[in-house]
Amino acid sequence: MLKKADSFYLLKWCLLLVCSNVFSQTIFYKSDFVFDDFKPDGLSGSMTISDGLILFDAPNDTLYSIDKKEGRVNWEINGGKKFKMTPYLYDNTFFYGNNEQGLSRVSQFDLYTGKKIKDLPFMSLKARPCFLNNIMYCTALADGGKLVAYHLNENNIVWEKNIGFGVEAQPVYLKDKIIANAEDDNWFEIDYNGNFLKTKSKKHIYLDTTQFLIKEYKFLTHDGKEITQDFLKKNKLSNSDYQTKSTENQTFVLTENQLLILGNNKKKMLQLHLEKEFPTDDFSTDTYRNILAFQPESVWFCYQNFLIQYDFIKKKLLRKVDLRYLNPYRVLLENRTIWLISGNNGQLYGLDFEPDQQTADKLQAIANHYKCTEPDPKKIEAAKAAQEKLKKK
Repeated sequence: MLKKADSFYLLKWCLLLVCSNVFSQTIFYKSDFVFDDFKPDGLSGSMTISDGLILFDAPNDTLYSIDKKEGRVNWEINGGKKFKMTPYLYDNTFFYGNNEQGLSRVSQFDLYTGKKIKDLPFMSLKARPCFLNNIMYCTALADGGKLVAYHLNENNIVWEKNIGFGVEAQPVYLKDKIIANAEDDNWFEIDYNGNFLKTKSKKHIYLDTTQFLIKEYKFLTHDGKEITQDFLKKNKLSNSDYQTKSTENQTFVLTENQLLILGNNKKKMLQLHLEKEFPTDDFSTDTYRNILAFQPESVWFCYQNFLIQYDFIKKKLLRKVDLRYLNPYRVLLENRTIWLISGNNGQLYGLDFEPDQQTADKLQAIANHYKCTEPDPKKIEAAKAAQEKLKKK
């Protein structure tokens, strides 16, 4: 039988758990692949989620298909030493780097069997492609950096443009045009037939013998507004490495110590100084940071090895999940599941950071059962007065 003191501390723990919305993380999956000569400083890898499986591009140059529910390995591809690229999904297939007889190629594979379907005439895909009418529009390495339209059924290049180091930047795929990078901060517009489009800008550059009419800016917002170096400087972001992601209504810019949120027409909704908002004793510029997911009024992001959900409308912290013990290298969110590659060992982890509904209901029932209220001062005074009257009788 529990002693009174033990019951008190158990009750206190349950109430704290319910009231603070802080739940223990449950590791339900951990891979146990062998990585010879593993070095955290040289770690590389990625994850791609598709329906009931996760593609884990591991540090040993092997791609594993893992059943998310059972945790078993469906198949594996040892691609050998090659250009690193994230697997890109297309219907029931995916594109991934492959090395055969010392030749690096992009290959198309069956998603459910891992069998190769065909090779493509590229060494690597450098950014997320766009698929339209059986044509893949992409930036690729193929005798230099190129913007390419490749017909997947006919297996030929429809058109290509040399863009040099602009191949590293993610193109913007719009309904009627592509906005792509031509090195540095120079961006050009081209239609899906490979025709350059005229812009209001008269500035141009040459790559090889091709003339590009360009505009100069860093990136575009969700509503197509240009973010320039001057804008970043004005908002004290010009000297920071940053990443951007957008929803239909906001653009998010994350640096090592700030989160900037822009609404329509570049209106500043929030500029959050992360070091002040979430202070830490062991701040490091080398920790993983990324914008992970959105909800209508909140954003999920990684900062200093914490997973944070922040309400940018009410300007308050909703959740802060401590991942420091796993030293995340990459993180993906899927509903209540955290998938991450640990920087400690390169292994893949699956974590449940919320209790299941049965556990949550049980904790809430305990809290409700033992719920106490603050004493009412008026009732206390009335009781004292009544007690004094009884003494005088």
